[in-house]
Amino acid sequence: MGEIETVPIKKKIVVIAPKKELEEETVLVDNYGKMIVEARKKRNLTREEFAKKIKEKESVIRRVETEEMMPDDALVKKIERFLEIKLKKAYEKTILGKKEIKGSLTLGDVVELKE
Repeated sequence: MGEIETVPIKKKIVVIAPKKELEEETVLVDNYGKMIVEARKKRNLTREEFAKKIKEKESVIRRVETEEMMPDDALVKKIERFLEIKLKKAYEKTILGKKEIKGSLTLGDVVELKE
């Protein structure tokens, strides 16, 4: 029988990049439609003119202004940049204190309310 040749195993080194800090979550402000309409009117633009300037359909702008549709992040950025307004605010997550539970659980004990 022949000799068995041993080959050294090469070790693979994996570098894990440090996690980025969590980005601050943002949400659309409550009255985004009204804010857009007011800012657009300050610039004396019709809905159609505004839509053309930011390269969107007039129907999309109408639906956003009437709050029938929530704009995606790309559209929010276009609108914010053009009208020089802020449509997003920081999302504040509130952690409710612990409750001492006596007896059985109720729905109120396990639901976290949004403000």
